[in-house]
Amino acid sequence: MQRRLFGSETRSRCNSHSRLIQLGGIKIHEGVTMSSLDNALRELRAKRSRAQVEIEKLDQLISGIESLNGAGAAEVPDNTVQPKRIISAASRRKMAMAQKARWASLRKNSQPVLVAVKSAGSVPAKRTMSASARRKIAVAQKARWASLRKNSQPAAVVAKSTGSAPAKRKISAAGRKKMALASRARWAAFRAAKKKAA
Repeated sequence: MQRRLFGSETRSRCNSHSRLIQLGGIKIHEGVTMSSLDNALRELRAKRSRAQVEIEKLDQLISGIESLNGAGAAEVPDNTVQPKRIISAASRRKMAMAQKARWASLRKNSQPVLVAVKSAGSVPAKRTMSASARRKIAVAQKARWASLRKNSQPAAVVAKSTGSAPAKRKISAAGRKKMALASRARWAAFRAAKKKAA
């Protein structure tokens, strides 16, 4: 049972038939009393407290060296909590004034460059066109559209534009009735076929 709990090895002793259980650095015989287990437990707790004291001393040394070095905020382990840095109101005012001065100097140094670029012609002047130039552009555009229409339209439409325009097709009332009846018959046949399929 103890072997399963602590996962330790068991060894047989040469001199006796009792088995030896090893817990960390402590060896316990299988048939020992509870008082010896209590002693072992006390010893383990003492080792743990000594290790914790040692770890705390190391943490203090590390934080002292990091504060002297000025770096180490990036290498702080996740389990340690850094104390909150408190800055006085006077220090915050000084920092704000220094930041404002930095921004003012940056603006002062960068202003002439922006003005020079603006005056050099980065924004083009508005172009004005004469009436005759606009007329020429309109005529050229109309010619382009006419050639596009001529090349893209079918022959029947081209014939219409050349001069012999065919008369507008007129359908009589009887013709319109026949077309309506034929359309209704087609729709009725379509619906009947759809019902049969369903």
